[in-house]
Amino acid sequence: MVKKAIKAIGMIMLVFAGIVLVLFLLIKYEISWKITDVGVEESPDKRYRILFQAVGEADWPFGYSHARITLKDGNRIIETFREDIADDGGQFRPANYSVEWMKYGVVITFMGSEQPDRETEIFYDGRDSFDGYTDEEIEDILKDRYGIRKLDMVTKGKNGYSIRADGIDFCADEKLALHDSYPQEVFKAVTDEQFPEKFNRSVDWDVKTGENPSDLVYTPIISMHGPGSQELSHYCDVICEWLDACFERLPYTKAKNMYDATGFIATGAEFENVRLGFDSMLRLDHYSEDRVGFYNNLYECMERALNHEYYAFGGPVLTPSLDNESDNDINNTDVITDDAIMQWAAYDFEVSYDFPDGREYALVPIDRALGSSFYVLLSYEKKGKPDSAELINPDPFNQHGGQARFITFLSDGNTGFAGLSYSGGSQGMLFETLDGGKSFKEIILPSPKIELPTGEFYNPFVMPEAAWEESDTIYLKISQGPDGDHHSEALGNERTVGIYASKDRGKTFEFIREDAE
Repeated sequence: MVKKAIKAIGMIMLVFAGIVLVLFLLIKYEISWKITDVGVEESPDKRYRILFQAVGEADWPFGYSHARITLKDGNRIIETFREDIADDGGQFRPANYSVEWMKYGVVITFMGSEQPDRETEIFYDGRDSFDGYTDEEIEDILKDRYGIRKLDMVTKGKNGYSIRADGIDFCADEKLALHDSYPQEVFKAVTDEQFPEKFNRSVDWDVKTGENPSDLVYTPIISMHGPGSQELSHYCDVICEWLDACFERLPYTKAKNMYDATGFIATGAEFENVRLGFDSMLRLDHYSEDRVGFYNNLYECMERALNHEYYAFGGPVLTPSLDNESDNDINNTDVITDDAIMQWAAYDFEVSYDFPDGREYALVPIDRALGSSFYVLLSYEKKGKPDSAELINPDPFNQHGGQARFITFLSDGNTGFAGLSYSGGSQGMLFETLDGGKSFKEIILPSPKIELPTGEFYNPFVMPEAAWEESDTIYLKISQGPDGDHHSEALGNERTVGIYASKDRGKTFEFIREDAE
């Protein structure tokens, strides 16, 4: 009886062990051995196919995923190999690979969030090495890859090829993938065409190179030379027009990696080195479908840069100092004689401010060029008495010319504002002083982001008109200027002005409302 019981227990343990083993093998199969089809890529001529399969599950918790890749010619297997992908524990999927079909082989690029892109080259005839291309083969590859029309020249050197195609000079290495700098050179050529050297636009280049020709990165430095607060809409339009021209010559899908690896650096009078990357905030993958969305995103980025709010994408935004120092002689009061001041004091002026104690501050035009006046700021101890004049600031508008609109000071006697119109009076600039007029800086006001019928943002309020204080708040009135055509439905379709307010004594301003003009 005891023997039977022992035997029964043995059988039970054996069955249990078998069940455990089967469960272990099933789990092991799911985790390590199970083959799951992920995708199939077919060559343009339908002859070759690549089968991508996931092998098991990704290593727990955040390890490699495992793939099996098989290249076939019809039913014949040319090559099968395994690849491990570091993608934060994610399972192998189509986003982890891309395929480029060549005339003599295929290039597979493997991608993961925790690894650099890796390329694997497979030859249709099973070769392990490659001896180089003929000119005809290079021409075929480039026509298929970029749609070039004519191969002008090919020179093979020690480190690869020097090529000229469709008037573009570029380099390529000897590998089957033909790593080349054609997209980068087209990008540079189109950009140079879009930004010729002229008054309000220019382009310079930040250039980085690497081991391969395709490692070349051209980052354009696109300058905004006019007053940034009023140039913003135009600047954003120009950037979009530039991208349109780039994509017409070199579509995004043909050079995705190149476009995503770069961006541009915006620079201007009020900021420097704002680096804007296409692979982060300003994405290009939906640009063609949502140009307005890209424009508005760019508009907001540039506005934040103009207001010195942040360090943008690796490039510092440099806040200008209130100190109005320059190497120009006119900014050095030591070389301005009393005779010059007395001469200026006798000039007529239209814009002034009367202090409660009887002093008068006047913006006096002392020079004129190309229809613009240039000013000094004089104080008169007694109103209308030139012999009491004193020079407060030899260049209150910081070398900007135009037509002075107003100057006013607040109750503390040190905080003040001055307005200047330019471009024939159609636009304006606002300047602030915190030291009684000894130095000024331009104030870049935040945009109210009024929408055009197309959905794009713009700022219709471009002309400073007045500044005043009520209690602890400073207010600014900014009009549309003579060319403005914005009307508010909420205010009975009236043409409007913008009202801004500051609660920190003029350090920052916010747009608060529209008022009827």
